[in-house]
Amino acid sequence: MTIRKLKQSEIEYSIRMSEFAFQYHMTDEERQERLETVNPDETWVIEENGEIISKASIIPLEVYINGKAFNMGGVSGVVTWPEHRRGGLVSRLMNHCLKEMKQKGQTISFLYPFSIPFYRKYGWELFADSALLTLTREQLPKCQPWRGFVRRIDKDPALVGAVYEKWASQYSGALRRSEKWWKQSVFKRKKGTVAAYYNESGHITGYLIYEIKDRKMTIHELIWLDADTRRGLWNFISNHDSMADTISIKAAAHDRLPFLLEDPKIKREVSSYFMARIVDVKEFLALFPFENEETASPVILHVEDKICKWNEGTYIIKPAGDDGRNQVDFFPLQPENEKNRKTGASCQHPPKKGLKLSVQALTAVLFGTQSVQTLIEEEWIAGDDKSAELLARRIPRQKPFIYDFF
Repeated sequence: MTIRKLKQSEIEYSIRMSEFAFQYHMTDEERQERLETVNPDETWVIEENGEIISKASIIPLEVYINGKAFNMGGVSGVVTWPEHRRGGLVSRLMNHCLKEMKQKGQTISFLYPFSIPFYRKYGWELFADSALLTLTREQLPKCQPWRGFVRRIDKDPALVGAVYEKWASQYSGALRRSEKWWKQSVFKRKKGTVAAYYNESGHITGYLIYEIKDRKMTIHELIWLDADTRRGLWNFISNHDSMADTISIKAAAHDRLPFLLEDPKIKREVSSYFMARIVDVKEFLALFPFENEETASPVILHVEDKICKWNEGTYIIKPAGDDGRNQVDFFPLQPENEKNRKTGASCQHPPKKGLKLSVQALTAVLFGTQSVQTLIEEEWIAGDDKSAELLARRIPRQKPFIYDFF
């Protein structure tokens, strides 16, 4: 039994595995397109007796955290034939993929889970929820004055890409989209029409991707950069009132949109969406855009990671230097210090202070999914109040969200 990369000649077989596991069927045209776009170097397989019995892909992507782009490994297409399941194959693949991501400088990893408890075992943690907001035609906002205009446009990344990037940089975890990603993922998955808002200067400051079918308007993306743009886009949406009885919008669970409606008593369906994992804690902490405080004491963290042992130990984080990187001193957990973890001691290296937490808790607080105080109260983080307050002050106040899927 060996782990190796997928070969070019095996792409068709890999596609059939995914069709079987995820219960879909491609048309001949879709299959040909997939054959032409799949990069076999991004997929790892387990082979036994000349047969591929399990596979997983790592898509090289980038995501924003407080306006800064991070290399991210997107785990996708994890499949094992049913006769080989529950034999530890996925565990072997996940461990291998995590090592590969670390070597490639992908400090974090995202995935869409079929089971949250399953991937929690490997260190991923829920970081973003998704909401489906549905309002009736009668709840559409009344026409309000706006200064620009809306036009339906071609599906062209050059037209809406810059607006999306500016919007995405305000969130923690939003994807940085390449032209290739727009064409092969966004516009492929999100069917329908693109309409853009042009401000008084003739610049696009917002857009929506939507489709109408069976008197239902589905808005896959709705993005605006200012209030005037929001009013203009909503007026455009309301102009479809003769075509749709209901309007559904995909949004963040914490989206301000319902509050801004004249009638905010709409249907909201919130569901767990993507999970995240810090792959390389030291490098991630060195790059993380902490709020700098010139007089701040160092942040001291004692991190546990049962899967990626290279992450276990004590981190002393000091403000960024001239190169823009935070100064991170790392003291790996030594075998003789294992008793500290078992007895609940909070430090492996002097001084005897700081916060003790798992890599999952660290992921949750740095992505803004949960506050430090919440995880202290729920005993996901242990430590003194002063250390907790210091870490909380240093974390940027950004909310997590991702509009994409893979």
